[in-house]
Amino acid sequence: MANAQAARQEIPADGFAEFPRRQKITTSLFLSVATVGFMAIAAGAVFQSVLPHTSLSDACVAALVVTIGLGGIALRRERRRPVAFEIGQDGLTTWDREGRAHYRQISGCAQWSDRLLALILVSADGRSEPLLVPADALATAGAFRELAVRARRCAQEHL
Repeated sequence: MANAQAARQEIPADGFAEFPRRQKITTSLFLSVATVGFMAIAAGAVFQSVLPHTSLSDACVAALVVTIGLGGIALRRERRRPVAFEIGQDGLTTWDREGRAHYRQISGCAQWSDRLLALILVSADGRSEPLLVPADALATAGAFRELAVRARRCAQEHL
């Protein structure tokens, strides 16, 4: 069993053609636009909050600092995002940019229409991590539907 998992982890993330169950995750236009919109709203809110108490230049600096901070967090999160996944019986194997595989069980699932799937993945050591899977980040709508159905089934087992 350990040898099978070790062999699975050594498979490079580029070999998608050999493994039809493995799906590549690309950058989502939907989440990118939502992130930029959130950053603009947050910067505007900081600007409006600071302006009555300080000068215009101080309010602009505060808004710029918030924008840079949120942009840095967004970029760091994008670099940590998995680049591929494979659906298992009760979980998901994800691959990071370096090609390392991580198997996690699905313990929670929320789906917003046919656009976004939010998963809670639990690793072997008990740490939970959220994973957002937008439909436009996958190659086919069928892969998104299959992941949504499996995720709901796995999440129901944990209730």
